[in-house]
Amino acid sequence: MRRYNGTPIKTVSAINRFFPYIMPNRNASLVYSDINIEMENTLAYLKEVNKDRPKDDQIKIFDLYLAAIHRMFLDRPRLNRFIIGRRYFQRNEHIYFFISKRELTDDGEERTIGLKLGPRDGIFEVHKKARKEIKESKSEKSDKSDEKAVEILMKLPRWFVKFFTWFMYKFLDERNMMPESLASTDSVHGSAYIANLGSFGVQNPPFHHLYDYGDLSLFFVLGGLKKDLIVDQETGETSVKTVIPMRISVDERIADGVYFNNTFHVLNDYLQNPKKLETFPDDQKDPYPGVKFKKSKRKK
Repeated sequence: MRRYNGTPIKTVSAINRFFPYIMPNRNASLVYSDINIEMENTLAYLKEVNKDRPKDDQIKIFDLYLAAIHRMFLDRPRLNRFIIGRRYFQRNEHIYFFISKRELTDDGEERTIGLKLGPRDGIFEVHKKARKEIKESKSEKSDKSDEKAVEILMKLPRWFVKFFTWFMYKFLDERNMMPESLASTDSVHGSAYIANLGSFGVQNPPFHHLYDYGDLSLFFVLGGLKKDLIVDQETGETSVKTVIPMRISVDERIADGVYFNNTFHVLNDYLQNPKKLETFPDDQKDPYPGVKFKKSKRKK
C-alpha cells in the first residue's frame, strides 16, 4: 500500500533491512552526537546582511540554523529517510518542527510550527516562510483545531484513549493506513524536530529522545551562543571562539556512522560559510531521484 509521505526504498541492503527486526523501536536504535560549531563567520554575516534591512525584517540566527539544516538534508538525502512497519521510506517532503512561544514565561502559550520547505529554498526564502509561520502562530487567529481535538479525546475514558492511540499510531500508521489529515496535525511525522533552547538562554542543552510513534528520525537541540576554548588539531594552538552547542539524536538505522560524520561536516560548513545558503549551484543534481514530492497542505 502506498504511503502519503514517503516512497519505499528498494535499494537498501539485506543487512540493513534486517535491522528493524532486531531493533524494532526508534529509541532502541538511538545514537547521539554532541558538536560545537564555531559561529564567528556567521555572526559577521548576520551583521552584514542585516545592515540595510528594516528592523522588522532582520535575518535571525534561527533562520540560519533552519536554512543550514535544510541544505544539509538536501545534500545528504539519507537523512530524510524513516522506518515504519519495518520498512524503509524516502520522505517526499521537507518539514521541520519547532516551538513558538507567545511569551518567554513558565506558563507562556506554546504553538508547534511545521515549516515546509522546497528544494530551492535558501536563507531568504526560509526567513520569509519562518517569519510568516511564527507571526501567525502568535496571532489570535492561529489554528488550534488539533488542540481542541485532543481536549475532546482526553475527556473520554482512559481505556478508549489508549486504544485510539494504539489503533491510529501503531496499527494504522505501520500499515500506511493512517489518515493524512490526522498525521498532518502532529509533530512526530516530519524530517526533523529542532528545539532552539538558546532562545531561552540555555547554553548547555540536553539531548532529546526520539518517538516510537510517528516517523521522525532526527531531533536537534540547539543551545545559546557561548565562548569556548578551541584547540587547533594540527598545530595544538588554542583560541577562544564563539560557538553554538548542538545535541543531535538520530535513528542509526537510516544510515551508517561514516555517512552521519560526513553529514555533520556539511552542516558545519554551511554555518561557517553562510553566504552559501543564499544560492544553489546551477548544475545541482536531483538529490531524490525517483521521489515525487507532494504538495499537500499541513495544519499549523
